[in-house]
Amino acid sequence: MTDEKPASRSAPLLIGLAVVLLEAAVLVVLGIGVVVASLLDHGDMLGTNAGVLAVLILIGGFLLLAVRAMWQGKRWGRGPVITWQLLQFFVAVTSWGALEWWALVPALVLPVIVVVCLLLPASLAATAQHGRPDGVL
Repeated sequence: MTDEKPASRSAPLLIGLAVVLLEAAVLVVLGIGVVVASLLDHGDMLGTNAGVLAVLILIGGFLLLAVRAMWQGKRWGRGPVITWQLLQFFVAVTSWGALEWWALVPALVLPVIVVVCLLLPASLAATAQHGRPDGVL
């Protein structure tokens, strides 16, 4: 099996993938932050927060794999990335009023940007498994 070059990567695809990479990095940093906060708080909730860190690392890692797949022109990465964007958006919507607006606005705006960028025709073409239509396995 040859390693064919995917279709030309469009600017919207690159923007969408960059935002997802940023989100993955933020997840891991937040997880590390809660563990550090626990350590500074005399170890209170350390086990729970270590579990949170593990889950955030797993989510971030899966997002990285999905981004890599789309970078290589494979379409399977779109599903997990768009699913994460929807989860992130609706968690932010339901958290309105409970958290500061400046923390929620990026969680509302970035998912919209990513979904739009990944569903534009140029992005779909670039991630259509080396030129095959999306409906063909």
